[in-house]
Amino acid sequence: MSASHEVEYEMGYGADEFGKVLGGPFVTRDSGYVLHGTARHCWSISRDDRPFDLVIRVIEQPARKLGLFNLPVLKVQFRFTGTDESAREAFFHRFHQYFHKGGG
Repeated sequence: MSASHEVEYEMGYGADEFGKVLGGPFVTRDSGYVLHGTARHCWSISRDDRPFDLVIRVIEQPARKLGLFNLPVLKVQFRFTGTDESAREAFFHRFHQYFHKGGG
């Protein structure tokens, strides 16, 4: 049985916006990551060059209200199966580069 590893983030994205970034600039031909849509707001990511199995699921939460502003809140769940620590670290290094640009 393959070991699994789960991580959960709370992010300031809408679910559709998150999906556009994930399927656009994050996953390119040169990145090595292959994206598969499995359901609305749920994706799996694999690699052809090494064992890597990740499922990402997002769930929209109630917006945070700051004065007149409503900020989106998105629960992002990552579930790795049979993926070693160095591959997870490499994934999150790239993930943070693309999703936390501008401090967001």
